Amino acid sequence: MDVLSCLKEYFEQPNTVGGTAGTSHCDYDIFDCHDFNTLLIRESFEPNEHRIHIIMIDPNKVLNTIEKAILAFKNTPGRSGRVLRLASASEVIVVGDLHGRVDHLKKAFTLADLKANPKRTLIVQELIHGTTTHADGSDNSHLVLDMVASLKCQFPNQVHYLLGNHELSQVTNRQISKNNIDLNQLFDQGIAFAYPTMVAQIKDAYKNLISVIPAMILLPNQVCISHSLPDKTKLESFDSKKLEVVPEQESDLFPGGTVHSLVWGRDTSLENAENFLNKVHCKWLVTGHIPCNHGFDYTNSKQIILDAHFDNAAGYCRLPADQEITGEVFLKSGGLL
Repeated sequence: MDVLSCLKEYFEQPNTVGGTAGTSHCDYDIFDCHDFNTLLIRESFEPNEHRIHIIMIDPNKVLNTIEKAILAFKNTPGRSGRVLRLASASEVIVVGDLHGRVDHLKKAFTLADLKANPKRTLIVQELIHGTTTHADGSDNSHLVLDMVASLKCQFPNQVHYLLGNHELSQVTNRQISKNNIDLNQLFDQGIAFAYPTMVAQIKDAYKNLISVIPAMILLPNQVCISHSLPDKTKLESFDSKKLEVVPEQESDLFPGGTVHSLVWGRDTSLENAENFLNKVHCKWLVTGHIPCNHGFDYTNSKQIILDAHFDNAAGYCRLPADQEITGEVFLKSGGLL
């Protein structure tokens, strides 16, 4: 079954939560579910506030898909703990922080055209904790996670999900907030709203999935892709080999640990980027994490920062993976979805 048919079936379960069967939460006509391009529709209610109206999903299908995706992530060729070395791709498209933006995921998937380009890889990051909500006001960014899990099952060697600081905070239950709102709690409330009969199972499945996704992706042409990089104060003790230890040490997920420092740092100076790149034996760095209302930004000559959660500027970069990259190629790699 191809991805369009899979997603069509995946989202066909009638809505039975918060409304009558066959109706949407937001009092709009249900959209056409026949293909991925019309799967998710974004409706604006207030400035900078969005809700998605959906047909509720069968939680058993969600759980089954996530469990299959976990196996696909574990079995991805080149995976060593939290490090993924891509050897067979000829091109990568890396998308900035999505934070629940299913519309931007759709655009990225359309751009990547993976079925027609089997040597192309799509890398996404920071899927959760967005501004889109269910009818009760809870966070529905878990839908993006569900969709990426489904895409991973369809394209196991072409779709990769990079660990971000929000995912790490969610699974370690370390508070992360915005405007004094606990984002972890809001995410959990969204799961309870969407999957009320299987809350614990779905939460555990998300946690298990996030525990196996890479924190660093390395290309043969000396490109490092990670959500961020350690700050200067953490870089001296940073050891990328610890990312490959299985099972990983729980302490590495908390402040002072290797994984934590990799996804939380904000020092984008050229000196820090070069020192980090030397540690991981690379020349070029692709990251997210730092908000960028232009979609992408070259904060120094070695690093591009991507952000895909703003309305008018969803950033990505496209780079070859099988040939040497020059400074000119790198500095022209950014684009908008």
